[in-house]
Amino acid sequence: MKKLLSLLAVSVLALVLAIPAFAAEKPITVSINGSNVAFPAGTPYLSNNSVLVPFRAVFEKLGLGVLWDAKSGTVTGSGNGLTITLTVGSSRATVNGIVKKLTVAPVSKAGTTYVPLRFIAEATGGTAVWNAAGRNVVIKTPASKASDEAAIKAMIQLANKYYNEENATAFYELVDEQEDKAGAIADLENTFAAYDLKVSVDNVQVLSIEGDEASVYTEETSVRTGGYYLPDQQYSYLYTFTRTKGAWKISSVELQDSSVLLTREQGMTAAAAPQGDAAAIKDLVDKYYQNMNAENAEGVLALQTSFGEYEADYKADLLEFFNDYNFSYTLNASNIYYYTADEAAVYTEASLKDAETGESYPQTLVFIMYKANGVWKIDDYYNIGTEN
Repeated sequence: MKKLLSLLAVSVLALVLAIPAFAAEKPITVSINGSNVAFPAGTPYLSNNSVLVPFRAVFEKLGLGVLWDAKSGTVTGSGNGLTITLTVGSSRATVNGIVKKLTVAPVSKAGTTYVPLRFIAEATGGTAVWNAAGRNVVIKTPASKASDEAAIKAMIQLANKYYNEENATAFYELVDEQEDKAGAIADLENTFAAYDLKVSVDNVQVLSIEGDEASVYTEETSVRTGGYYLPDQQYSYLYTFTRTKGAWKISSVELQDSSVLLTREQGMTAAAAPQGDAAAIKDLVDKYYQNMNAENAEGVLALQTSFGEYEADYKADLLEFFNDYNFSYTLNASNIYYYTADEAAVYTEASLKDAETGESYPQTLVFIMYKANGVWKIDDYYNIGTEN
């Protein structure tokens, strides 16, 4: 008998060991755009192959404001041009007023209202993927244009901040990949070494966002604080942005317009300059207009600093200009309004007469001049205003 009982005990033990132990089911987890959702008011669960979740946590994670009407058992989520309404026990919901059918009606349990997760995800334009093995739901929603606009505007302000801090490396971290990034950084560092400028972004307009590309119009003001002379100017630019690996980057920048912030009073206020330099600078301006009247491209080029590899192109442009137009120039006024021992800025007013029509137009230019090896030359000029 004892032997029989012993065998019976062994058999029961073997039977127990052969039956798997059933652990509690793994909790269902939810992530939205890579961020896990916490559910303090209840636990997501499966019903009729649908995952139901406490509504408030999901709505708020999706950026929707929440309204709960306890009397009617109605949940409303709204924001970003979207309004979703569900009612406990009803298989009908509305999305921006349009009635939609639910596979599972919202449920109220222990004071918490649960809603079907997939329906909410898809109503916001997203997708919901259920991983049965891991018991998790991954939701991805498209970024709203409002958030894209905010990100792009922030990018422009950050680029402007790095420019004003003269941080070329950080600036180019915001720019889409380039073939010669090191060269671009070196060029910008050379600019920072030569000029001290503070730029403000006065106006930003996001013109379009299509997929992973956006175009942006800006108005910016540049004010000289030191370094080589440049007149203060206002610019307008057209930026192109591309989204790379989920982040917006500056792809290209095109100058649309520019204007010099210099009044006639400022331009005609004389700077103190030695008589010899003042005479040489005046003579340089006179010769410029003489050569323009003579349509002498070589003479115009001889008065200017070297254009290096672009000199042939500039000469070709001058010859084309002389071929297309027949202007005569009369210099009416000139004044040195900025002067250092090797740098000067000259304000000029001239009249352009069209030989074919006989019409005359006023033209105002600012010449930037540098002195090298004792000789003054024109380095650049800015057209402040030419009618027509």
